[in-house]
Amino acid sequence: MEDNYNGDDDQNKGVFSVCTESQSDEGDVVGEEELEQEVLKRRISGHPLYGLLMENHINCLKVGLGENIGEIGVTSTEKDKLKAAAIPTSSDLDQFMEAYCDALNKLKEAMEDPIKETTSFITDMYAQLEDLSASKKTTLTRTPQLEELHARPHLTDYADEN
Repeated sequence: MEDNYNGDDDQNKGVFSVCTESQSDEGDVVGEEELEQEVLKRRISGHPLYGLLMENHINCLKVGLGENIGEIGVTSTEKDKLKAAAIPTSSDLDQFMEAYCDALNKLKEAMEDPIKETTSFITDMYAQLEDLSASKKTTLTRTPQLEELHARPHLTDYADEN
């Protein structure tokens, strides 16, 4: 039986890779996927917009958790911002990073609005309660009815007289 292989690797490249994947056990395929994920993680963390992305993410967390979460060490520097501005946005990763940063900014703004409204409402209610409690205290101490009650003789005063 003769083989029809002519030595052209490009012609048989797809067939070879399919055959090797189907013949190898699943551990090898998973290993390749993990390797691709690690490479992608390195590309993302090394991207010029990564610092800005982390800063925007942390700002979203601060809105949700309040300002008392403290300072977190990952922030973008001026150097990162300059690198990001200098590199043209041509690749899919560049476009993704820009879109993700924009989405995080919009999310932060959307989260801030209800919190500001709620804070304003609570502040107004607190001020109104303070005004009400202060006016009731003044009203109680200055009413003629209250002064009249204090001026009346008490039962103990009658008992002492008899």
